Amino acid sequence: MKLYFLCMMLAFSYGAKAQSKLIFKDKFMYTDVEVFNETKKHSILSLIDTGCSVCIIDSIFAIDSCGIKENELQKISVNQTQDKVSSAFIDSIYFCGKTYHKVYCLVADLTGIYKKYAPRFIIGANILKSTAWKFDMERNSIEPYNYNNKAKGIIYRWKNHKDYPDVAIDYIILDSKINGKKVRFAFDTGSKNNKLQRGLYVGEPELIQKETANIGNKLSIKAAELCRNVTFKIGKDEYTLDFVIGDRNIGLLNIEFLHGRSFILNYKKQTLELL
Repeated sequence: MKLYFLCMMLAFSYGAKAQSKLIFKDKFMYTDVEVFNETKKHSILSLIDTGCSVCIIDSIFAIDSCGIKENELQKISVNQTQDKVSSAFIDSIYFCGKTYHKVYCLVADLTGIYKKYAPRFIIGANILKSTAWKFDMERNSIEPYNYNNKAKGIIYRWKNHKDYPDVAIDYIILDSKINGKKVRFAFDTGSKNNKLQRGLYVGEPELIQKETANIGNKLSIKAAELCRNVTFKIGKDEYTLDFVIGDRNIGLLNIEFLHGRSFILNYKKQTLELL
């Protein structure tokens, strides 16, 4: 009886640790991650970014708090441009009940680039694609999910770089239609705005001023074209959102696209299941 009780307690403890709290702020999703490097350990609030192929760590945090030496950093090009950032391997990352060893990360001046929106750590696809994940919007939690479980909700099958060589590796591409025209959207939880390719909006876009930043450009206010109440279809389902006009060959859908619905992101089967 005592052994049974102990086993139940251990199972409960493991389940509790495997689940992490989701925090929503400024259209972004965050959760706690423990970063270990050498003898240093830090628990930090981290951005979940499905549009980022690898994890990113803030350079000041990496050097001052994690003990990463500047002479150990390797420079690489990013975003298919000549912009260069440093990279490094973090000893380990503890996330949702699992420890990931020797995690490859870009090392960038996140604070200098994103200012008030800057996280100290970004969880990228090199961790996320290790399994499936359940995002519970009622309990505001994220946890690993058995990717072999039978689907119970609405299934959207996504494509990636193998299907569309002109898009970034590990992008989650959802095929869509707007006014009968085929459109590709990347599901990018690291994007503050939904973005639409030029030429798809019926009507005159509204000229606005908006904040913009990316890994190669610091946060600034720039003019943008806003398309209001754009209706698009994924599968048999219709959605209506506001978009800004982007300058890329695909559109972007952030977490707003799911309208607070719980979902399962299944990297193993390349499916997005709406619950």
